[in-house]
Amino acid sequence: MFLLLAPTSWLMKKDSRRRMNPESLEHPVLALVNADGELQLLQLNDKILHNTNSSVIGDDRLGLSLDWSNAKYHNSEPSIVTSDSKGMVSTFQVSNERSLSQISQWTAHEFEAWISAFDYWQPNVIYSGGDDCRLKGWDIRKPCHAPTFVSKSHSMGVCSIHSNRWRENIIATGSYDENILLWDTRQMKSPLSKTSVGGGVWRLKWHPSNGQFLLAACMHNGFFILDCSSINGEPQRVISSYDRHESLAYGVDWCHKSNISNYRHDSSLLTNKDTITTKPENLEKPISEIDDLEMKLSGVELRESKACWEGSNQVIASCSFYDHVLHVWKAPDK
Repeated sequence: MFLLLAPTSWLMKKDSRRRMNPESLEHPVLALVNADGELQLLQLNDKILHNTNSSVIGDDRLGLSLDWSNAKYHNSEPSIVTSDSKGMVSTFQVSNERSLSQISQWTAHEFEAWISAFDYWQPNVIYSGGDDCRLKGWDIRKPCHAPTFVSKSHSMGVCSIHSNRWRENIIATGSYDENILLWDTRQMKSPLSKTSVGGGVWRLKWHPSNGQFLLAACMHNGFFILDCSSINGEPQRVISSYDRHESLAYGVDWCHKSNISNYRHDSSLLTNKDTITTKPENLEKPISEIDDLEMKLSGVELRESKACWEGSNQVIASCSFYDHVLHVWKAPDK
């Protein structure tokens, strides 16, 4: 399921960042931070998103990123971390009743704090990246008066961070400097590898069920999949790319459906040459009314034809910035 397929127009008209709670399967819960400096929780019921709660991050600021703490370990009352345009990082607690309470807030960066992310293996550890070209670590078990480390390995603003839920101590970071760095969190003085992708790395996503593959949205240069099975100091191998968006490559994620092969249809399989596209006018409709989109999504099937991809989810959703277009596509077998 791609919860980026928002059925309400305001969700895309507001500048916002969205992440789904990894544990909310029956009635998915989505967290959103927007250009009004507000954190919102939305729940999907009957294919309609309902606003269940909200909290103001702060006045006169844009919400720039968020992450959930429970991507690896079960937690019925997870935390959310956010970052904003004033360089602040904030943490919130989500109760069983879907209420939000702010736990802490501190100045993490001199300029915009583009990204904040949990270490999924150690949810008490948070990483942040800012327009000051700094990557920082924080231990939220104590007041965050000073970071646990500061890295200047990126030469421009740090705008993406993602912890690998399948490989302990491995995180990926991306920057406007067009480089993806892989790190061992036990030694943050220098990265394990550096891969140039020819565009500012706005979003990074590790594969949800395989810690070897890394998906990247690279602004002016499209989308890439990197094979990170071997991290030995050399650039990671690019195994697939996608460049059919006509605007800035901005958001991207894997399909998290555990058994997408159950979604069979008489139509032909979605291949790398086929793209499902929804434009802003479709956002006025509930998902159920976007007939062409639903029909094609039900036809997606994953083949297990190559050892490299065996058992993995290959369906990907990507979106572009200025034209508000979402594509759903299938990476080729390798």
